[in-house]
Amino acid sequence: MGTLRYTLWCTNDEKVFSMKVLVSGASSMIGHFLLPMLVRSGCDVIAMSRQNQDAVDGVRWIKADLLIENSLLNLDKVDIWIHLGRITLLSSAISMHAVRLGIQRVVAFSSTSQFTKATSKNLHDRGIADWLVEGELQLERVCQQHSIAWIVFRPTLIYCLGCDKNLTLIRSFISKFSFFPLPAGGKGLRQPVHAEDLAHACVQVLSNQASLNKAYTLSGGEILSYRNMVTGVFLSMEKKPRFLHVPLFLLRTVIYVARILPKYRYLTADMADRIAMDMVFSHDEATKDFGYTPRLFQP
Repeated sequence: MGTLRYTLWCTNDEKVFSMKVLVSGASSMIGHFLLPMLVRSGCDVIAMSRQNQDAVDGVRWIKADLLIENSLLNLDKVDIWIHLGRITLLSSAISMHAVRLGIQRVVAFSSTSQFTKATSKNLHDRGIADWLVEGELQLERVCQQHSIAWIVFRPTLIYCLGCDKNLTLIRSFISKFSFFPLPAGGKGLRQPVHAEDLAHACVQVLSNQASLNKAYTLSGGEILSYRNMVTGVFLSMEKKPRFLHVPLFLLRTVIYVARILPKYRYLTADMADRIAMDMVFSHDEATKDFGYTPRLFQP
């Protein structure tokens, strides 16, 4: 396994790296924060997307699709591959291009959904949990075959208002109706994590040796109930929190009907059940190994 290159400390106590970094899924909300961070760190950044993207200073965009074989044939050698898309797409692409690209380290994103959806009543949700687990196993196997170091991040509920499908949906509902439906008292615990904190974690492990060949839970910096999380959204909109307490079966029915519309097709009735579920995960190991320090909830 090769040794990653980086320069010395700069005057503002941030490391400046001289690595070539490929970021796939770079047009995502994490990518929005990550690309300028990598540029500021001195990396040679190649960003990949399936669609044409607006220019970003210091970033070279390439149009490619991991589902298309040999789509990266025109790419030069890279030191690190950061994949922000579906983890299941990564292993076959690494197999095709690992030797030619000379990849030394891979950072990929999975999700804590592999735990929270594993026992779901919904077949689709259980399928998501299964392919997350399988995606991690495939990545580990292919990296071992090619002597590539790997790091997997499993974030909790990701938010970045306007981009995510979690708090943005809540905010949109509140904006339209000035209240929010809440079953089971909204007592389930949450740890929302901001997309920018996840981007920073990617930079923190660029040359960190303690994090190699490990999977990390990246949760938010604050544990709060679902009700208090939604209350934070109300307050960020300068609105008085107003909740409509509804039976669980009724909310499940509403979600089922909403799925008729294409924009809500990703919703499942089991989402209502999970409002009462605790989804709390420790990020202590990430803090110990590479200094991960997420912010408190800031909707």
